[in-house]
Amino acid sequence: MSLGEVFTLLGYLTGALVLVIAARGKKLATEGMAKVAAAGFVGGILGAKLTQMIAEGWPVRIPAWTIADPRAGGRALLGGLIFGWISVEIAKRVLGIKRATGDLFALALPAGEAVGRIGCFFNGCCYGSECDLPWAVEQHGALRHPAQLYTSLVAAATFGFLLWLKPRLTREGDLFKAYLLIFGSTRFLLEFVRWRETVIWGLSPMQWFCLELVVGVLISVWIRSRRARVSNRA
Repeated sequence: MSLGEVFTLLGYLTGALVLVIAARGKKLATEGMAKVAAAGFVGGILGAKLTQMIAEGWPVRIPAWTIADPRAGGRALLGGLIFGWISVEIAKRVLGIKRATGDLFALALPAGEAVGRIGCFFNGCCYGSECDLPWAVEQHGALRHPAQLYTSLVAAATFGFLLWLKPRLTREGDLFKAYLLIFGSTRFLLEFVRWRETVIWGLSPMQWFCLELVVGVLISVWIRSRRARVSNRA
């Protein structure tokens, strides 16, 4: 196992550990919630793996059997986030759990990313755009931004900020919304120092997703606040 793969695995384990600690802190460490967390964890890993491999040309440009190779894929955070969320929602519906669980993942995701992106650096994936700065690193035949390390630092800072913010938020779900806002905003900016393919107005598909994510969360917050005001008046 390479150093990059070690850090990638440690990233998943860090996220899982933080998730367990958060569940115990909110007194959600029940058998049902353990199953929900396991579903999100497995779904996130498989989603990250599948998304990256499809982006790399699976099954056309790389053999179809590599989907079963544990060393292949597994570093696409977007796919992990989406598939993990879908897996959690399906598990909750099957188990009849209606309580919001997003706050449990609000700390686990940036904690896992902070460690996992170091693995991306050593793996050479998710690399940066070309630059001539003193701290540039040579990857893929050119001097580039160490974008993976930038992302790791941002994720660590996000984790620290959310940890400080957590006791100051009273409504369930608000911490996860804060994470989504921070993730969408910072990832949008980080894309400018990552190697990327632009589609419309010089922005990458990920940047458009980030914009949709931020706008969607802001609309959700506005609707919830409006409903609260109407309810208080009644």
